Amino acid sequence: MIYYRDDELLIRSMEEADARIFTDEYTAQGWHPEIATYHMRLKDQEEGKCVALTAVYQGRPAGSVYVYLAPHGGPPQAEGLPEIHDFSVLEKYQRRGIGSRLMDAAERIAARYADMVWLGVGLCGSYGSAQRMYIKRGYIPDGSGVWYQGRQCRQYETVCTVDDDLVLYLFKKLPAKRPAWEARASGGVTQASPGEAETAALLACELWPGNSPEEMAREFESLLSGGGAAVFLYRKDGEAAGFAQCQLRHDYVEGTETSPVGYLEGIYVREDHRRQGIAGQLLNACEDWARAQGCTGFASDCELANAESQAFHRAIGFEEANRIVAYVKKL
Repeated sequence: MIYYRDDELLIRSMEEADARIFTDEYTAQGWHPEIATYHMRLKDQEEGKCVALTAVYQGRPAGSVYVYLAPHGGPPQAEGLPEIHDFSVLEKYQRRGIGSRLMDAAERIAARYADMVWLGVGLCGSYGSAQRMYIKRGYIPDGSGVWYQGRQCRQYETVCTVDDDLVLYLFKKLPAKRPAWEARASGGVTQASPGEAETAALLACELWPGNSPEEMAREFESLLSGGGAAVFLYRKDGEAAGFAQCQLRHDYVEGTETSPVGYLEGIYVREDHRRQGIAGQLLNACEDWARAQGCTGFASDCELANAESQAFHRAIGFEEANRIVAYVKKL
C-alpha cells in the first residue's frame, strides 16, 4: 500500500526485499543489524499487529518505521494506544525531509485507532537528532521518568548502562479521528476516496479544460492513494457540484515561514451552484485537513490576469504575498 508519493519520495508498506537492503546498508553504516529483526516485523505486519513502512528515496529504500496497533510493554498509561517504533533513516539520506514525512505517515495511521500515540527514545548521544525532532513535532514526556530494559528507573536505586535500552517515553495528542469537515456532512462536503477519482476528474476538466478525463482520473487516483493530498467534493441532490484539491508543500512557499504548508491546488463550483457559499465550505474543509496534518499556514496562487480568481481569494481571507513572472528556457 502507498501512503505518500511525490517526485522523489515514496512511502509504502515494507516488502520482503527491504530486509536485506536495510541490513546491508546499516552494516555499511557501522551498525550491527540482524536481518531476523526485519523478518519479525514483516511477520507482525502480515498478522495485523503492526503497519511497517518503508521510505523509498529516488528508487532506493532510505528509512523505515513501524506502527504497532496494540503493543506490549511501555508505561502503564500507554495501554491500548498505538506505538511508533524503531524509526530510522539511513545517514546518507538524512536532512532531506524523509524522516518528517515518514513520521507524518505513521501518525496518520495511528490516528485511525486513537487520539494519542506514544514512542520511546534513547537517551545516549546517537539519539540526539531524534529527540529534537520528536519535541518539535509536539511529543512530550509522560512524567514517568527514565526506563531501563522495560523497568522504570528508581532514584538512588537503579543501576544501568547508557545503551539502547535506556529510554524516555513520549506521548503526542493526535487530531480527532473525525475532523470537522467530516462532521459537516449535512453541508454536502465529503473527502473523496480513490474510488471517486473519476467524479473529481470530471469537475477538474471543467476547471482545467486542457486535460482529458481519463488522464485526470489516473492522476487523482494516484493522488488519493497517497497521504500528502486531499480532494473534497460538494454534492447537492446527489450530484457533484464542486471540488477542491489541496496538498502539502515542503518546499518554500511565498509569504510563509513554516513547513509543510497546506496549498490550495484548485477549487471549482459549477456555475448553476455558485453564490451559495459552496466554495467557502470546500475551502474550510481544505484548511481543516491542513491543520490536521500539523500545518500553521495555508497558501494558494492564481494567474496575474485572472482578476476573478484574485477577487475570490481576497473575499475568502487570503492576503497577497507576492507577484512573480516565471521563465523557462529550452536546452
